[in-house]
Formats: sequence, structure tokens, C-alpha cells
Amino acid sequence: MKKYIILIVVCCFVFSCEDFLDETPRSEKTTEGTTLFDAQESVNGIYAFLRFPYDKTGFAKMAFSILEVSTGTLKPAVGTQDTDLEDAYVLSYSSSSASAENLWTSYYGGIEAANIAIASIPNINDPELTATIADALLGEAHFLRAYYYFQLVQIFGEVPLNLVPSTSPEDGLLSKSSVQEVYETVIVPDLLIAENAGLPNTNTNGRVSKGAVKSLLAKVYLTMAGDPLLQTDKYVLARDKAKEVIDANWYNLFLTDGSSTWFDKLSNPAFDNTEEHIFMVQYDGASIVSSISTYFTPLGGEAITNQSLHFGGMEPESDYINLYDASDLRGQNQGFFFNELDGFTFNNSVYKYFYDAFRTENGISSKDVPLIRYADVLLTYAEAQNETGSSDALAYLALNMVRLRAGLPEVSGLSQGQFREEVWKQRFLEFPAEAGLIWFDQRRTQKVYNGTGFENFIGYTLSNGKTLAESNRYFPIPQNEKVLNPNL
Repeated sequence: MKKYIILIVVCCFVFSCEDFLDETPRSEKTTEGTTLFDAQESVNGIYAFLRFPYDKTGFAKMAFSILEVSTGTLKPAVGTQDTDLEDAYVLSYSSSSASAENLWTSYYGGIEAANIAIASIPNINDPELTATIADALLGEAHFLRAYYYFQLVQIFGEVPLNLVPSTSPEDGLLSKSSVQEVYETVIVPDLLIAENAGLPNTNTNGRVSKGAVKSLLAKVYLTMAGDPLLQTDKYVLARDKAKEVIDANWYNLFLTDGSSTWFDKLSNPAFDNTEEHIFMVQYDGASIVSSISTYFTPLGGEAITNQSLHFGGMEPESDYINLYDASDLRGQNQGFFFNELDGFTFNNSVYKYFYDAFRTENGISSKDVPLIRYADVLLTYAEAQNETGSSDALAYLALNMVRLRAGLPEVSGLSQGQFREEVWKQRFLEFPAEAGLIWFDQRRTQKVYNGTGFENFIGYTLSNGKTLAESNRYFPIPQNEKVLNPNL
């Protein structure tokens, strides 16, 4: 755990309590905090760890990319020079992957920061730290700790479980806990605490909201109903929690209007933290610059932007783009992808993070990264309701809202199996290059879309000729962590 303590010291320099996007120097806050300011800073510091998987490192490395390229959707762009990405693409999951270690240390760093805040805030005796404020701050901390553990258990499977601040390196010598124990000991309880913490229903400043908590709870329950836990009773809980979000009318799908397409709203920082965006990784384009727009700027696209660097990052597989119906707007130019702009052509590239202002800002981007979108909540409800025994009117409405926005006709009269696969298909087409959602879907369903239907995950051959195996369910725990902790 000593690496995590070091990370806290380094990474907590990026937040102030006035605006957690301001880059204000600060020292590590532990259980010795005595003021409202200390309480706020201890929580602000937890958010920093959301960014690291989406920050470009090295020449063109971005940690979350390894969750995308083994799904049949994306491939490494030529010239990315990222061996971790290349290895993941050919289904070689290595314990020496720097990207996998980035995910591990980032999320455990966030957990350590959350443990510090959760332990310290109740002991602060400052009249300005009212019970209401303390309750909300603790709600944010519990949500973020749950989110980090949710990511870890989906990516690595059995992982160490720690709910108290580390005081010495020996505190990190933990054995792995079962997947079920992680969900039932921390993920679900933390989210239930956050749900009742007096958080605002929505937030336009990027902080945790009640809507984000309920949305994540729905996703967690849906995941618990799938592989490996197969707790099918959780479908009802996923359905009910997603329905609470839908019925509250807090969010809306982005829609095309006279000024912008819905794709441009999805990629434009001006629309971040509004309407469809429920929870995002935060950047401000000044003190904390987003690198995801640069990462996906197409190779060979020099004519469309004055950006000095072009990485391409990941590109869509041709076979994947061909899965989109001809009328599906998502698969067309300047939908989720593009290969032409202003008369110039280049390789098919990801359009989700490319926006017009970025073209003239010389590498400075403020684009936030979506972690939870309303489209995800709608499809979560549709799937969970269908699995409880029937697809009701709201389930069809939720599914068809996503289809209609994509330019596809409504569906009706489907059998339970047909409805299930239609929801899975829409998720497969809706979330490429987005927080590893397709990777997580394939692991919980143990199914992969082949263009006409779904085949078993184990034994499925991707378009690059590589076949998914048991070893591709999870990434191995990083070797450096096993050296530090022999109990792993």
C-alpha cells in the first residue's frame, strides 16, 4: 500500500476547496484535519484519480484503451507506439502492462483518498462543518470509493479489500477478497450511504449527485445479475433503480436541433455535465488539460486542424463500422466516427471527443470524459425489466428512444430473447471508445455480437483473428503489485 500513500501525496496537489478543477498546491490531508476547509479538500482530492486512466502518457498511451481493443470494436492506430495496446489487441494480457498498472494504482489511490476522508470528516469539530455539509461530503467519498472498487472488480476480479486509511506499508499486505465480498462489503453499502446523503439531484459542476448515485447503483445491480455472480434477483433492483432515474426527469438524451447535431453536443465541452451527461471526468482546459481530444485526433488529419500532434489513438475496426445499419446515424461520417472533414479524408477515426473549437486551440482541450450517460440508464432499465419476465411499455420506450435517436425505426412485439439481444446490440453500437463499457458488457453477459446474433464469449474469434479465452475474462494483477505484496 506504500505506493498508494505516495500517490496521495503527489496527486492531491491538484485540487482546492473553492473549485476542484483549480490547480492549487496542498499537502496531504489525513485524520488530523480540523476545519471545514480540510474536510472539503480531503474529498476534492478523491476526484483526481478519475482522470489518470484518461490522461495520455508517454508518446500516445492512454490506460483505458486496453479495455477497448479486445472487444472487436477498436484497434490501435498505426504509429501509436503503445505496446500495452498492441498486446491487449491480440488478447495477450500481460502482468507487466503499464496501462493495467495505471488502472490498478489509480483506483487504489482513489480508494486510499476516500478512506482518509471517510475516517477524518466525522472527527472534525468545526462549527462551519454542519451535519448537512458533512453528510454530503461523506456521500461523495462513499460514491467515489464504490466507483473505484466497481472498476477494479470488473477489470481484475478478486482484489484486496481495505476500508481504512493506511498508516504503514504493512497495512497494504492484504490478501484478495472474492468478487462477491467486494460487492457486498463495500460497493453496494457505499452507494446506499451516498444515496441517502443529501446530495443534490443533479450537478452541473461535475461533482457527485443523487442522479449519479442511483444510476451507478442500477449499473452495479445489473452487473451483479451477470457473470460471475449470476445473482439474478438483482435484475429487479437494477430495474427499480434505473426507473427512479427515468421517472425523476432529471436527464434527457441529447437531440439534434437547428444549431447542433446530437453527436456534436456529445463531443462539445459546452454540453458537459448537462442533459445526457450524468457523471464525467473533469477538465478545465487551463490548469487541467484534457488529452483525450488530442489522443483521438486522426493521423493524416493535419489539414482539418492546426494541432501539432496527431495520434489517432484507437481507430474503429472496419468490420465494426460495417455492423451499423445504413440508416444508423452513429455509423455515418461525423456520427461516432469520421473519415472526412472539409473535403479532406483520413483513416476512420473516433469523433466522440473531437469538437470544432479544439481545431484552433493548439492542443488545449477541456473535454470531459463521460463515465455515465442517460442512454446507459435507459438501456439498463430495458434489459433489467425484460429479465424480470417481460418487456413493458417503458422498456420498449427506453429502447426505442435510443434507436430513434440513431435514426432507426421503433421495434415492437419481440420475444424475451429477441428483446434481450436487441438491448445488448444497442449497447454494443452505442458505447465504443467510452470508459470500457463494451468490455464490461461482454464480461457480464459472456456474449459477443457477431453481426447477426450473439455468440459465447469464450471461443469467439474477433475480426483480427484472435480467439477469446478464459484468460481474457480479467486482466492479471500487475507484477509490480505482486512483488510489493506477496499475498497477491
